[in-house]
Amino acid sequence: MDIRLYPNQNVVFSTDAELYRDIYKTHIVNVHKDRLELALTLHKGYLLMLPVGTSVQWMEPASAKGMYSEVIDRQVTRQVWCTNLPTLRDQNPRKKTRVIAIGSGKGGVGKTTLAINLAVSLQKMGHKVVVMDADIGMANIEVLLNMKCRYNLTHVLKGDCQIPDILAEGPLGIKVIPGSSGIVAFTNLSPLQFNRILSGFIQLERVCDYLIVDTGAGISELVLKFLEAADDIILVTTPEPHAMLDTFAITKVLYSRNKMISPKLVFNMCESEQEAKKSTEKFIYAVSEFLLKRPEYLGWIFDDKRVSKSLKSREIASALYPDIEFSQQIESIARSLLGKESVFEQQGGIVSFFNKLKRNLG
Repeated sequence: MDIRLYPNQNVVFSTDAELYRDIYKTHIVNVHKDRLELALTLHKGYLLMLPVGTSVQWMEPASAKGMYSEVIDRQVTRQVWCTNLPTLRDQNPRKKTRVIAIGSGKGGVGKTTLAINLAVSLQKMGHKVVVMDADIGMANIEVLLNMKCRYNLTHVLKGDCQIPDILAEGPLGIKVIPGSSGIVAFTNLSPLQFNRILSGFIQLERVCDYLIVDTGAGISELVLKFLEAADDIILVTTPEPHAMLDTFAITKVLYSRNKMISPKLVFNMCESEQEAKKSTEKFIYAVSEFLLKRPEYLGWIFDDKRVSKSLKSREIASALYPDIEFSQQIESIARSLLGKESVFEQQGGIVSFFNKLKRNLG
């Protein structure tokens, strides 16, 4: 729909807020790519100060009539308030995107390799998948996939572009949101910056079935908050004792912060099924004994040298070697996730993910 909006244009609107049940008038100060700036105005002798989050229904101009926005910021010193751009309210919202965050107690256990190959496997099964590189210190999905991305989240936060503009085409149909120092900025987002992120991901939710978030390794506060906000948490470890201890530590911290969290466990780089089974039993016993919880076992992955070879050549192992045990196990893990879809009825989706992230970081 062609919406004609320009500075100094008069606008008329109403709201759904209980305390603001009236018809209001103001004018547009400026039109940006992702928002409107509107003049603060007097209404019946009082300065109109709509709370952030208030839903606005546009009545004039005619091109925006019947459309909606949300108040996202107020800047009293500049005598303006901001909304996102008018859009039609979706009367038949699609099924929400399922957000899967992948973490690990330590680096070098194959977390990013799992994220990429799991994305490809889900894509092959007919699902639309986006991978978000949220590893602050070692954002390397671009490198592993031999991609050169011009824009990243930093440019979105600055207002230079929107989420759809930075979405990069990855191999075999997956899409990638490039990592950057913009992830660090999540700890201190202004209302305006948060809206820039959220509005872009709202668009993404309409065309994405799975958002896989590749977090950093370890137990940093930002990593924990990304994990806590997701619909599903997958923790990757190996049979190596230090890796298991670090995974136990992150599991303990997650449980201590939220008793309802139920991380899923993947054992990677196993020499045999026997080693995977023995390590899994040992880990689950320790968690059950000391944390009084039982993590959900999702699967194990064989330690295949061809996976390392594919990383060096910047290719995806499950695509390069579809018939090896590694690829079949990735597919099995993907099917395990799909099999739990029937009981996965309360997923929050992308909007819920970022709202929880904002609340946690606040």
